Amino acid sequence: MITALTWISVILALVIVLVVAYHLVGVFVALKRGADHLEALAGGLVKVRDDTAPLNARVDTINAGLAALVAPLLGANGNLAAIVAVATGKQP
Repeated sequence: MITALTWISVILALVIVLVVAYHLVGVFVALKRGADHLEALAGGLVKVRDDTAPLNARVDTINAGLAALVAPLLGANGNLAAIVAVATGKQP
């Protein structure tokens, strides 16, 4: 009887160890895939940063040009609003 219980205990312990090992391997594989994807993402982000670095000076130039256009565009907007008011009969 003791021998049978010993064998059952050993087999049960072996099954538990195998199930835990199987799940640990699954966790390892999932973490490895995640790490590979993150590495690829980091490489892509570095490429985007490097490719867009020359745009910084150009964006500042474009922004300065657009800032100079604000006053004339607002004036044109006022003129267009006056034309619409006259055309619809709602004079200010």
